[in-house]
Amino acid sequence: MSICFKIACQGATSITTFADILCNTLKSAIRYAVCDKTALDIANKMKTDYPAFNGNRQKLDLFMLSGLLEKEDFETYQQYIYNPEYYMQDFIRRTVDSYCLDKKNPKLKQILNLNLEAFQDLVFSALHESTKVVKDKHGNVASWLDEFCTRLGDDLYLPRSDLKSIEHQEIKDIQFLKEAVSDSLSRALGQLKQTFSEINMEQFVSKPHEILFEQLCGCLKQCPFCKAVCTNTIPRHDGNHSTDFHRPQALSGIKWEGTNHLVTDICSSLVASDYVIVLDGKKFECKNYRELGHEYKNWDIKRDTSQLPYWQWFVSHFRSNLEKTYDGKFEGKGAIPEDWKNLEKNKILLKTQN
Repeated sequence: MSICFKIACQGATSITTFADILCNTLKSAIRYAVCDKTALDIANKMKTDYPAFNGNRQKLDLFMLSGLLEKEDFETYQQYIYNPEYYMQDFIRRTVDSYCLDKKNPKLKQILNLNLEAFQDLVFSALHESTKVVKDKHGNVASWLDEFCTRLGDDLYLPRSDLKSIEHQEIKDIQFLKEAVSDSLSRALGQLKQTFSEINMEQFVSKPHEILFEQLCGCLKQCPFCKAVCTNTIPRHDGNHSTDFHRPQALSGIKWEGTNHLVTDICSSLVASDYVIVLDGKKFECKNYRELGHEYKNWDIKRDTSQLPYWQWFVSHFRSNLEKTYDGKFEGKGAIPEDWKNLEKNKILLKTQN
């Protein structure tokens, strides 16, 4: 049923109907604004209070690696290695949920109510000021709506054009109009407060964990060999992908030519060698990796032997899991170095940070 038809059915001069229609529109606008601001407030609060979120993607990655190290579960590691985007989203979501939805200390409800009160003050102030101005000018409903929408400003999105259907009413008692709108608005705000008493974020268009992910994710393209993630902070950046540290290629199941021996070398040391790799039955020198196709030529793998003790510990610790997963062995050229076996779990993250 259209707004015009509704008004026609209930009487063209009905102030009560005008107020109810306006306040229904306001109710939707306030709900959206409160949820949107609450999502931003939570994201900003967590960036301040949570060390994992108050830096760049590299810092967040260290916290995720720390959590993985503590859990020490191979399948969870596989999620992190093979689907870093999903793992990061899930890590952030779980952290946000823990912060917001604690039943003993429901921060989400508190922030929602604070923002609802702020928008309530804004609307009632606009209602009071617009009525005062229009009464002084002996204006009509259209001029009252002009003043009202203007005073809401950019803080509350209420398009003036959406209210054209109700601006031609023969309402002369602007004071009575204000009182009717005020009463209807109070009921609408009460309904909103009841809605916000349910502690969830389903009604949010933009959710806090999505905001944090967008701000922190950077580029998530993975090295086609070892699955290390590009370290560029811009999601759709120009130029080639690169990473500070590549990982042992055994993490993605790569084996030495003609054997079932898993490769413990890293990509950046292999491209500095004369070793040969075999993909899809074709042999290529590692240094000519760009010839392998599109996903390879977009990577800039610099010659470097530096690698993180973290992944050395991982290969040594989850040796049997990796051998079973990829039907391979850490033997021959893929034998695990002795010093990898002596890495202490409680020190490897500190070495990774340094």
